[in-house]
Amino acid sequence: MALFIKMAASMGISFGGSTTCLAIFKDGKTEVIANDAGDRVTPAIVAYNGKDKDVGIAAKQGRIRNSVNTISGVKHVLGRKFDDPVIQRQIQAGPTKIVDQDGCPVYEVEFKEKATQVKPKEVAALIFKKIKDIASNQGGSRDERDVVLTAPLDYSEASCSILRQVACDAGFNVLRVISEPAAAALAYGLCDAKSLDKSHVLVYRLGGTSLSVSILQVSSGMLRVIASQTDRTLGGDEFTLLLAKSCAADFNRTQKCNILNNDRAMKKLMSACENSKHILSTLPTAKCSIDSLYDGMDFHTGTSRVKFESLISGNAQQSIQVIKQLLASVDMTPDQIQKVIFVGGSTRIPKLQQMIKDAIPKAEVLDSISPDEIMAIGAAKEAALLSSRGESIELTELDINASCCPKAIAVKVSESSEDASLEIVIPQFSFLPIRRQHEFNVGKDQTSVCIQIYGTQEGASDQEASLLAQIVIDGLETESEEEFHVTSVFHYRRDGSLHVTCSEEITGQTQDVMIGPPGHVSSQSEHVSDELREA
Repeated sequence: MALFIKMAASMGISFGGSTTCLAIFKDGKTEVIANDAGDRVTPAIVAYNGKDKDVGIAAKQGRIRNSVNTISGVKHVLGRKFDDPVIQRQIQAGPTKIVDQDGCPVYEVEFKEKATQVKPKEVAALIFKKIKDIASNQGGSRDERDVVLTAPLDYSEASCSILRQVACDAGFNVLRVISEPAAAALAYGLCDAKSLDKSHVLVYRLGGTSLSVSILQVSSGMLRVIASQTDRTLGGDEFTLLLAKSCAADFNRTQKCNILNNDRAMKKLMSACENSKHILSTLPTAKCSIDSLYDGMDFHTGTSRVKFESLISGNAQQSIQVIKQLLASVDMTPDQIQKVIFVGGSTRIPKLQQMIKDAIPKAEVLDSISPDEIMAIGAAKEAALLSSRGESIELTELDINASCCPKAIAVKVSESSEDASLEIVIPQFSFLPIRRQHEFNVGKDQTSVCIQIYGTQEGASDQEASLLAQIVIDGLETESEEEFHVTSVFHYRRDGSLHVTCSEEITGQTQDVMIGPPGHVSSQSEHVSDELREA
């Protein structure tokens, strides 16, 4: 498929787990487009309400009375298999039912008075159509618009492909999918500098459902991801839940009613506490008022910023530990970070900002752009840069695909029953394409050797690595007294495929395996997994 660029207004879309933001670059300026309610971000929520489908604000407002048919967090479901730990966590979180359909997760909702199964891409498509309507109503013409999308670093090729497709189906002309940390750096123009000096940037993204911390290296206008870590147990929703539980305890103390197990009452409380949380980012106190919280009883209370920060102190400290662990994993100290970028609405919390500043004291904090809007702005700038190349440029699939690998590629060589450890051949987040060589000797008393290929996160244990494929070289028989010498060549192409060739010098034995791109595998050796994920 080839996409031809037209000189037009360029757009950037940040598709998040909780909200979606749209920015436009036009007449040399980048600005965020507000929705029909005047909000600069739109809830990434879809509700199946009787015979209608509500998207955005309407879906969020109705989720208290229609929670089982209200879908949020679809970003984390796209392109994943049903047995993926992320999907299992979504199922446990509820309340929307997720079922297995041929190994893939689908939502089960009540629509038009019958149980209906809805694929995640159908939900995402509704959200993108809403964004396209916002673009058309507020941005001018209804013509196709050039757009750059953002995606997490750990997004698979399948997830990126679905994300591109639903955006195209909504009427956007997708130029490229870029990583979320890269979009944040682009928003602040960090790649515009032509200095040869290397600088390191820490991107701290705290969204509604997860925390992601990434370290970027910027040099001569080029951007490289050094390391990244995601914690899905942390997020703004967890902060809101802690405040809601505290308010529920107050309600129980005054009214002698325990509402912690009452789904409807807790959802009302969560909604009110979310508003209070936002207010406490700018004011020292906030009121929380709910009419008929439970059994006709109203609830009115006040919360101070000090109390809220005390409630979330454990989670905030946990997020600081993520930063420290990430720095340690790449043998860096806090003093080696020159800049820090805050991304995500929950980074507005003053106490959290101060804790990060204390953890990285010498870094310049970049916070002049709204943390909810920063990624969309960076994506819009990238879209403008691509569009400015002229009408003759043609983008192929290789240009659109992300060009770094989110997982390290490692090998384990097994000559006998003894335990062997993983050895990383291609580091995590390496630029693609990349070619690496790995050599090892095999004892002359061995007649075969097994080379196992793994995908892993740097710093993770061997047990957490996923086996991609294995190559077996047998018939190692010779009269020579020399040890057998095996050379393995790893060629990780930009299209997401990994070609591994193993050759033994003395016998001339050669075996190879092709892993990916997703959906295609060919090998002369034993194949284990047909999916190699690419950012």
